[in-house]
Amino acid sequence: MSKWSDSETWGGDLAPRDGEAVSIPKGQHLLFDIDASPKLSFVAVEGSLIFPPDSDPNHLRKFDAHYILVKNGYMEVGTEENRYTSKMEITMWSTKYDPNLPIFGNKVIGVNYGSLEMHGIKRAVTWTDLDATADAGATSITLRNKDSLTLDWAVGEEIVIAPSTFSGRDAEQRKIETISLNSDGLPVITFTEPLLTKHYAGVQTFGTGDNEETIEMRAEVGLLTRNVKFMGDPEHSKDNQYGAVIICHSPGDETTQCRIDSIELTMVGQAFILGSYPIHFHMIGTVHKSYVRDNAIHHSFNRAVTIHGVHYLRVQNNVAYHTMGHTIFIEDAVESRNLIENNLILDVRRSWSLLNTDQTPASIWITNPDNIIRGNHAGGSDRYSYWYDL
Repeated sequence: MSKWSDSETWGGDLAPRDGEAVSIPKGQHLLFDIDASPKLSFVAVEGSLIFPPDSDPNHLRKFDAHYILVKNGYMEVGTEENRYTSKMEITMWSTKYDPNLPIFGNKVIGVNYGSLEMHGIKRAVTWTDLDATADAGATSITLRNKDSLTLDWAVGEEIVIAPSTFSGRDAEQRKIETISLNSDGLPVITFTEPLLTKHYAGVQTFGTGDNEETIEMRAEVGLLTRNVKFMGDPEHSKDNQYGAVIICHSPGDETTQCRIDSIELTMVGQAFILGSYPIHFHMIGTVHKSYVRDNAIHHSFNRAVTIHGVHYLRVQNNVAYHTMGHTIFIEDAVESRNLIENNLILDVRRSWSLLNTDQTPASIWITNPDNIIRGNHAGGSDRYSYWYDL
């Protein structure tokens, strides 16, 4: 095992500096044990690149690069059994005018015949519902204790509250100031900035006697913060709608494995670039060993998760907020047996950058009925919630 901080790793020379490239050859296992990397031009991973957590849960490490290509290699930011338990930020740089890798482009973690493991701290609750209506001007909300799970959200973390007005863009993002329990044992979250709109929660009854029917309607609340963050750089991402992407591709069943779990992705996706989505599984075939779950994907310029030419992918318990274009996207209609379950999708915005239909976007775009789609909540879109284009 080689350590980044060890001069012997670099042949007794200086460690890499800004603008330089790093090659991790087959057979080398490189441990990133420093607090911050230089802004690397290219990282080629044919061996292993491993990010170990610090013993202090508040310790922050940062890794900056233009390209990371995991080719026949292995990249790990925690595993399912041994999660990354401190704080980590991976920032991808580049502009749309910089050179592109074939298939993968730039500003990218590309995985080709390799494995990517990204596992932040497991959160018991990624999203829940309001217990009571929160009116405009309120500085607190009361949550339902969904499925009797213990809420593990913390002061300082970011949440988003689903809209319940006639505009899908009335979702509101807030920072948690305090968390307490009310007399019924339900979590009460306070924040400093008052709500701008009403967020409804309640049960409505229609009819009488044997014809009585009830409809439960509650604005959802999603957690946006994770301890592992993957993001585009602040200089070029927002102004140019050109964020970071993760692309998993290699033609052949299970030849690439990507397990992305409990991380935060923001300033991601690249507008006007076909195939450059925050998380893109591309033409692999069966992917029984891969999944996308418990993540927060927000402020994306081009979708959230794209399923293209793959089968048996699990997309579960994610929160997607402020995304452009169809958010969870089944691309060509050959995709089958994928599981899209219990995701919360808020504030889906029209995009002028790809398909004509992205101008009237859907939370979930479905081209093949041979997929399992259940338990998802679509809370606000410029046009549609679920669009079946079979």
